[in-house]
Amino acid sequence: MNKPGLPWRRLVVPGCLCAAVGGALVFGYVRRGIPGKTAAGAEQAEYLETISPAGPPGRSAAAGGIRKQAVEAVTRKVTLRLTGSLAADEKSDVGSNAMGNISETCVERGSIVKKGDLLVQIDPRDAQYALDEGVVVAEELRVRLGLDEGQEFRVDDVPEVEAAKLAREMAERSYRRSESLKQRRAIALGDAEQMETDYRSAVQRHRLAVRQARQLYQNYRQAVVHLVALRKAVDDCSIRAPFDGWVAERDISAGERVIALFPGAKLVTLLRIDPLRLQLTVPQQELAHIKLGQTVTFRTDAFPGKTFTGSVRYIAPAVTSDNRSLCVEAVVANPRAVLRPGLFVTAELQLDEQQTDFFVPRAAVCSRGEVAAVFVVRGGVIREQIVSLGETAGGRVRITSGLAADDIVVTTPDKVRDGDTES
Repeated sequence: MNKPGLPWRRLVVPGCLCAAVGGALVFGYVRRGIPGKTAAGAEQAEYLETISPAGPPGRSAAAGGIRKQAVEAVTRKVTLRLTGSLAADEKSDVGSNAMGNISETCVERGSIVKKGDLLVQIDPRDAQYALDEGVVVAEELRVRLGLDEGQEFRVDDVPEVEAAKLAREMAERSYRRSESLKQRRAIALGDAEQMETDYRSAVQRHRLAVRQARQLYQNYRQAVVHLVALRKAVDDCSIRAPFDGWVAERDISAGERVIALFPGAKLVTLLRIDPLRLQLTVPQQELAHIKLGQTVTFRTDAFPGKTFTGSVRYIAPAVTSDNRSLCVEAVVANPRAVLRPGLFVTAELQLDEQQTDFFVPRAAVCSRGEVAAVFVVRGGVIREQIVSLGETAGGRVRITSGLAADDIVVTTPDKVRDGDTES
């Protein structure tokens, strides 16, 4: 009843407010009516309740203008991610066979050289003197043998042998005549015996001349061989590059003395960096997948954003006992010398196996912390699906688990809720 003195008025409550209050009550009831969650799924359920509160059963999402897109399935070869380092294809600590003082250094650290280029020059005068003396000795022996340049040696052509041969033939004729006269008793016995003695002496002198000539020829051959060694000694005074490459170190300077064959002695360190060797460490469980000729792609922090490629050339025959891994080397072309030995790289080795990756637009993914989900249309009903994410590139996200190839995802997740229908 109204209080006395106060006019009676009807309290009018707007209908929209009633609907809102009623809706809130209904909503609160429905939320309270959600079945209890298990401990294992508590975090995911809390996440779903936060980003997608359940609406009234059967709510249509068509009026919201949602957008959908099929999951993109991409089939590609399986890649094995590895780490490794670059190494020179060839490394040489260039030494010397010659002894002497350094007269000139022709390169500096960082110099690019071609095969045969002069690196270091040792004073060649001592070696040249020895060569000149050897030439004189060989020439003297050649003249004594009576040989012309390029003439083949024949022992009977040696002057001493030829003279001994003529003396032998003359003594033989005299001996034959004396024997004939001796039969007819036309010569004194003493003269016949002297002729026989002269003949036998001539035979021995001829044999001796032949042996001396052959020995002289062997001395000549030895002198010729020695000339080769002497010429090499002169050439060894010029230290040349064994292959095309870069000078990494120069360990000597002009005026220093080189001691030939000294253990560990080196003059210049030379590297061949085209191609390079990419040395990778592969776990033993991947041994069956590694084959010669496989393609390797890799990156290095020295060149951000750039990708390089190589080809597997060498597979170690044994697994190391310390970490049970395998050494694999790939060849990397480096014509412009951009890459350098020693760089650390991260590599991907393409295997023969294939795998299918699923991609969705980045806008389709809802995430909070480490939990991510997408809305999937299944049987006309929109359902929220927990997924695992891979890398993001070009506005797409790779889904590692939670989706199938025929799934359709909603790309406007802010306009839908779990349980909505398409129409």
